[in-house]
Amino acid sequence: TKPWWDATSFEWCTKLADKYDVIRDEFDLVTADATRLREEGNNIWAKALTDDASSYGEGWSTLVLLDKGTWDDANVRLFPETSRIIRDAGVPAVEIFFASMLPRSDIKMHSDFTNFVLTSHLALDIPDSGEGKCRISVGDEMREWINGEVTLFDTSIMHDAVNESDKTRYILMFRVWHPDLTAVEREALQFIFDSLQLPELVSSDPGKRFIAEERLKILREFPKLKVKGFAAGKNMKKGKRKGTRRMRK
Repeated sequence: TKPWWDATSFEWCTKLADKYDVIRDEFDLVTADATRLREEGNNIWAKALTDDASSYGEGWSTLVLLDKGTWDDANVRLFPETSRIIRDAGVPAVEIFFASMLPRSDIKMHSDFTNFVLTSHLALDIPDSGEGKCRISVGDEMREWINGEVTLFDTSIMHDAVNESDKTRYILMFRVWHPDLTAVEREALQFIFDSLQLPELVSSDPGKRFIAEERLKILREFPKLKVKGFAAGKNMKKGKRKGTRRMRK
């Protein structure tokens, strides 16, 4: 077990970093209209809901794109370019969500108690990027978020985070299958997730199982995007952003 992994050794991490500007521009455009985002999105900027997640505190909120292998249709339609980039990059994701962290807030030291996934962050909008105000510690090593940088680490190990700036910090966060899992282990874990969502998958009734299996196929499909989404018709900024670094080696 190691706290930090070399993101540059995973092709999907490199692909995400290469598309940082596109992802960031779409995020800025979509989140600029909070009213429309709230009306068209699903469970926008949700707080931690369980006692197990209490260490995240009141300053931490999420906007989900993928949950346990199922795409959130409404939110994918709001962020179509980002969602396509993730799909095309081949990210081995279990969960995908934007995560915000309020100014002058922290996440207390904790473990996620889950060793079959790793966590990855694409640093999206980091206040005072490069000045050490937004940091995360995993094990004994502390790193700061840098705009455009992809990191990969093990949150089964004790970790904490802080935003000491005066602005909200935003990242795109991924829970990905642990690279050491076998294909059979991944399939078994996914079947557990699927069965919790669709209990009929383990029904003794063949008819109910068949209906559940067909329903699961639909849930697994990437949403059909007929239009460019929320940001349609708007010009995205071009060029590399100041203070942006790509990958930590």
